[in-house]
Amino acid sequence: MRRGTRLTGRGIALLLFGAVAAAGAAYIGETDLLWIGLALILLPLLALAYLFLVRPFVSHERTLTPSTIPVGTSTRVVLHVANESPAQAAALRFHDTADGSLGGGASFVIARGFGAWHQSVGYTVEASRRGRYTVGPLQAQTGDPLGLAQRGFTAKGRNSMLRVTPRIWRLEELAGGAGLGSAGEATPQRIGQAGADDVLVREHRHGDDIRRVHWKMTAKKDDLMVRLEEHPWDPSSTLIVDTRRGAHLGDGPDGSLEWAVSAVASVAALLSEGRHRLAILAPSGRVFESARGSGEASKQLMIEAMTDLQTSEEAWLGSAVEDPESLSSAASLVAVTGLLDSSDAAALAAAGGRARSLIALVPDAPSWRAPADTHDEHAEAVRFLRGRGWHVEAYRRGEPVPKVWERVTR
Repeated sequence: MRRGTRLTGRGIALLLFGAVAAAGAAYIGETDLLWIGLALILLPLLALAYLFLVRPFVSHERTLTPSTIPVGTSTRVVLHVANESPAQAAALRFHDTADGSLGGGASFVIARGFGAWHQSVGYTVEASRRGRYTVGPLQAQTGDPLGLAQRGFTAKGRNSMLRVTPRIWRLEELAGGAGLGSAGEATPQRIGQAGADDVLVREHRHGDDIRRVHWKMTAKKDDLMVRLEEHPWDPSSTLIVDTRRGAHLGDGPDGSLEWAVSAVASVAALLSEGRHRLAILAPSGRVFESARGSGEASKQLMIEAMTDLQTSEEAWLGSAVEDPESLSSAASLVAVTGLLDSSDAAALAAAGGRARSLIALVPDAPSWRAPADTHDEHAEAVRFLRGRGWHVEAYRRGEPVPKVWERVTR
């Protein structure tokens, strides 16, 4: 709605018709017709004067229930509109503005006639993209009783903020931990008091080097124990979210990018609830890092960071793992990606060199209708990762995150 006061199409037509009639009457000397023409000219001008003198005073309060929603869901917007101008006679047309991702807002009409009034109007907004969106301002339009002129203005009141977060799925913990969020080592035992005997040991596992067996502790525990030659890793996980625009398929909440963001946020929520330290990396840089033991506070900060996460124009997934310090203490590595090529797979394989748990969730190319020329390269990248010890699961179009994660836990 345009702001300002102007004539409507009806008012302009009446003004022109009156001018033509007055000119014709003056030319032929018809006084009565001349007065009619002048009256027709005067009516639109009086309508403009009415709108200038009788200024509307409309205020509003807006509530969003809820004010934070996951992408792909909706919220209820209720507007409490109040008119404080007793001379307001014509109907008021409103448009509550909003971003195109929220449907562009809503339009409605309130026709109450003279006198002050209050009225509530509600509508539903559905969010198709993550982010923070402003709902408002409330644009209004009024006119004179004859509809010859109209005035656009902004109703008094505050705009509202709607936060659209990734969808957080409830996931099951990996069986036995599988190294996710922990060092993958059993809780070690410290023996001795000082010096060279102050070492760490744990139970023997299949594949442990026999040279690491600590015979003194084995005899004491009556169970085969092995020496930890270095301090165990700090319980931590690194999550990689592929935000490369060119690697993903589909758009909006049904696209593979939002699937990847939702999956990483869900895994991060699982780890945060377990009070583990975690880091989230993307090709554009570090997205989030938490301290160990921050629990629910860490989870909320993570959701904030993932809500504001933007797509990247980077072409190489390896940009996310170029910094070795980001991965040095990670006991587990979880990557949720778009389509991969050989260089992406090589970067992930190199990044997972020290981690005990390596999990990758990748798109099922045919299901996502990926271009045919990308199928072979993507499949080869997946085979390469599996050959380097990665547990790779493919997610199909429309498949919920918990269903894919369930295959990982099995």
